[in-house]
Amino acid sequence: MSSSESNDSGPGRREIAHRLFAAEFDDADFSYSESDEERAPNYVVTPSGARVNRLFLVGVLTETEWVNDDMLRARVVDPTGPFVSYAGQYQPDALAFLERTEPPAFLAVTGKARTFEPEDGDRVFTSVRPESISEVDADTRDRWAVEAARRTVERVETMAAAIETGLAGEELVAALEADGVDPTLASGIALALDHYGTTPAYLQALRTLAEDVLETVAGERDEVRPLDVAPDEGSGDASALAGDGIDADAGGATGAEFEPVEEGTSAEAEAEAGAEPEPEAGAEPEAVGTDGASDPEPEPEPEPEPEAESEPEADPEPTSDPEADPEPTSDPEPEPASDSEPAAASTESAPEEVPSTELGGVEDDEIGDFEADDELGDFEADEEVGDFDPEEDDALTDEERREVEEEFDTGFSTGNEVESEPELEPEGEPEPEAEGTEEVEAEPEPETDPELDSDDGDAADVSLDEAVTEAMADLDDGDGAAHDAVVAAVTDRTGASADEVEAAIDDALMSGRCYEPEDGVLKPI
Repeated sequence: MSSSESNDSGPGRREIAHRLFAAEFDDADFSYSESDEERAPNYVVTPSGARVNRLFLVGVLTETEWVNDDMLRARVVDPTGPFVSYAGQYQPDALAFLERTEPPAFLAVTGKARTFEPEDGDRVFTSVRPESISEVDADTRDRWAVEAARRTVERVETMAAAIETGLAGEELVAALEADGVDPTLASGIALALDHYGTTPAYLQALRTLAEDVLETVAGERDEVRPLDVAPDEGSGDASALAGDGIDADAGGATGAEFEPVEEGTSAEAEAEAGAEPEPEAGAEPEAVGTDGASDPEPEPEPEPEPEAESEPEADPEPTSDPEADPEPTSDPEPEPASDSEPAAASTESAPEEVPSTELGGVEDDEIGDFEADDELGDFEADEEVGDFDPEEDDALTDEERREVEEEFDTGFSTGNEVESEPELEPEGEPEPEAEGTEEVEAEPEPETDPELDSDDGDAADVSLDEAVTEAMADLDDGDGAAHDAVVAAVTDRTGASADEVEAAIDDALMSGRCYEPEDGVLKPI
């Protein structure tokens, strides 16, 4: 298995921005703080053991929406699903950028990981509070996807090896650190196993997800299959997923020698993404196979924040560089930021490697990080968006929003809470009601199985999906095809009911085969 060394250089260092996919981030429901101090950083622990204070993502901006007079909600979709980000008065740069950016557009976002759980609900929502946003191109998105897949596979192998040891808690952390695993990842794996009970079946599904992403980038697959296994679901053989294994008796040994490799976003890539890199003199090397993080710098006392007038979706805060979430999710407080810190997620620059889409192992030379001299470039208006999930219905109830506004200071955002654009229905058909406003618990997973009601089996579903796509292409006059015209054409051609055609259109929207440039208009991708 790969090994690493700690980045912990004490106070004054910023948290490294991790790369992970939206599908795994959406499965996260556990956050904690290492101390009771108001300025202590808050971490979101994912089922594979990533301990995330901030993250770096690249995807397609598919939708922006004002949730109140001061706050804008944006959906940025990676190959596995959507991230949701909220920008308000305390993130003026991000707010201005999102306000002037027209979807679809490729964006690179660095921000803080957040969670929120309504008092009367049993679902935890995840979101990203943006620190810096920049417009990039499709090649940058593909390089990020390849690197995120590599990081994911490395965590899968490390956690599988940890499961094989049969250890838990401090004993497991000691064994992992003695084997050269970064202390941050070692701690995250122990916490994840204790909280989620992550199974080999979930780890296998997560590895398959990463492989699907690589095949999609390579053009060998049209879309990524959904991550439809819960973290504690199933069983499986962890030894088949583990790397070189961990010595369960090595808890008292010193860490082995290893080759450091950069983990956080590179200085050049972050600079292009709208963030200032930290001085290289303070950089510490990262290691292959782990997502390390350093101790965050203490933050100033929080400022009082105004209450949002409608939907409390994000945690307003001073804009320059918020350092850490002050309290655990159960008792969130506003996060101030220091004006003296640059916004870069990491100071390390990546070794020059050629990105690869093959997933044989996790060696240093297998899949490259962002090239230090790569330019992110400008997004072309006619560039293809790729296979992404453009829409997903869900929202909180009014009662839950009031609870958040009064008790949680709008300090949350959700990974699935962006409301979908209304679709025009054929004449005579009643408009379906959005279920997300009634049931938070029934919130669909990003890019989960399409809700097709056809009883004709998989072959009929595929035929209907193809008919919908063909009808869009046939009726597209350059500005898109009218929604009602597509429904009518497919109904006449296949004999399917209008509800079945609507479900097929929803499936095409969710799987990224088309998008809605405006209400009532469909355009194939």
